Parts: sequence; C-alpha cells; structure tokens
Amino acid sequence: MTQVAVATNPTHYGNPSTGCESDEVDVRVSGLSGDFCSPKCNSSGVCPKDMPKGDAAVPECALRTTTGDKYCGLVCRSDSDCGTGSCQTSLGVGLCTYAAADAAHPLQLLPAEAAQIIV
Repeated sequence: MTQVAVATNPTHYGNPSTGCESDEVDVRVSGLSGDFCSPKCNSSGVCPKDMPKGDAAVPECALRTTTGDKYCGLVCRSDSDCGTGSCQTSLGVGLCTYAAADAAHPLQLLPAEAAQIIV
C-alpha cells in the first residue's frame, strides 16, 4: 500500500483547499464569502504572526464561535492586503478569505465584538 502525503500550508491563515496546519481549522465567517484556515487565539488574545507570502493584513483575534471560543483572522482593508485571497468586508471590518471549495464543511464563526476587531 502506498501512502500519499497531503501538503499543508507552510504558514497560518492559508487556503483550506491546500490543507490547514495542525493547530488550525477551516472556517467560514457568517456574512462573508469564502473560507480560510484559522488558529485559536491564545489565552492573551494573541495570534500567530506567520502569514502566506504576499499578505499584508494584520493577524487579530477577531472571531468567535457561538460557544465563545475565539479564533484569529487576517484583518484587511483591500484585496491587495490578502495576497492570493480576497478582502471580504462586513460591518466595516475586512477579513482575508479564499474561494470556498464545494466539498468544504468549515466551522462557522461570527465576528467578535467591535472592540476586539478595531483596525
């Protein structure tokens, strides 16, 4: 039997279609199109700083689940901040996302409170 290794992104916040890192989940934010790989925020609300090449967005603890778990995202102002992704905006806050794969079943997240996502 031959095993084929599935490549994963070399950084956080990558395109889920190429695989998320072991500490990330594929997420989709309510109200935005597309999805992305997202790590949980640490206990201090800090997010990993490694990003895909070409991204100029800012990693922030900007998302939460309905149960209160907090996740990181790349906060952007325009598509040029997102490398190969796109900047999707809701309620004045942008997040870098990638076109969603048809078979994907990402974790659904909500934007965190406005005080946590100020750019």
